[in-house]
Amino acid sequence: MKFYPLTETEIENSRLEQEYKSARQIGGIRLGDTCLLFKSKLKNYYIPYNEVKSCFRRIVGVNIKMCCGKGELQVENLVLGDEEKELAVIQLPGTRAAQELMKELKVRMPEADFSVRKNPEALTEEVAQGAGA
Repeated sequence: MKFYPLTETEIENSRLEQEYKSARQIGGIRLGDTCLLFKSKLKNYYIPYNEVKSCFRRIVGVNIKMCCGKGELQVENLVLGDEEKELAVIQLPGTRAAQELMKELKVRMPEADFSVRKNPEALTEEVAQGAGA
């Protein structure tokens, strides 16, 4: 199994395979001793816990058509980032898994910021609207 890093830190593949096998799985994410591992499409990715500077849940509303009309489906995502950008957006199976995952990540990454960061583009728009009012 081949693993791809999402940061500059490279870890040898044999060590990652061992960590993957012994890791705790929540949804599609595996929590190893030193890394968070997940699969996206056909590739396996990893992020060392010490590289993650921000971590939060993003809930996205998806409009759907149903037999009785229109509705909205809430999709849970885990967002991991560094100081500058988002490193990964990982879809989660539901609210309960997201809450359990966040509790576990707070223990494994105590130095990370778990508050929601606004999108930098949204902040720019808010400032522009505030200045024009």
